[in-house]
Amino acid sequence: MIMKKNFQLIRNFASCRKGMAATEFALLLPVMFTLFFGMLETSDVATANRRAAIAVNTISDLAAQSTALTYDDVNNLIGGALQILDPAAGAVLNVNVVSVIADPNGDPIIHWSRDELGAQPYTPGDSYTSLNDNTVLNPLGSLIVVEITYPYSPPFTSYFVSSPVVFAKTSIRWPRLVSKVQLCDNNGANCTT
Repeated sequence: MIMKKNFQLIRNFASCRKGMAATEFALLLPVMFTLFFGMLETSDVATANRRAAIAVNTISDLAAQSTALTYDDVNNLIGGALQILDPAAGAVLNVNVVSVIADPNGDPIIHWSRDELGAQPYTPGDSYTSLNDNTVLNPLGSLIVVEITYPYSPPFTSYFVSSPVVFAKTSIRWPRLVSKVQLCDNNGANCTT
């Protein structure tokens, strides 16, 4: 009798389907969770990439529309880019605004440069090696080159992956109003030549 009762309990347990949905949900929950947050993180990274591209293009376009820039003008352009990017607290963002000219041999050299700290990241007269094609340089003019390096840490993934996604963007523009955009001190004097 006990054996028959035990056999009946085993058969009832095997045919019971009441907890099947809960079990399937428990098995699928991690997959759905990963897909959902993976899509959110991918969207955030794509947005940060687009913001970096917009910022670098905006700075170069506005700088190329000037005849001369002061130190404050360049700082304001970079400040505007920081507002476009909206970097997380503690993010080390690097922005360089560079004027590149051709030396007598036609090789690119630094005319002037400024960075987000108000410093001079490149020494005037030094070679500039980041141009992909030196033929874009006009021997009598300059190019405005803006470089941005933006380390972006996605909010959720940063708990699992310690290294951020680094966006390195460059934008190049020819000056529109003059052959060479000059850099002047804040008084408008002591301009580059």
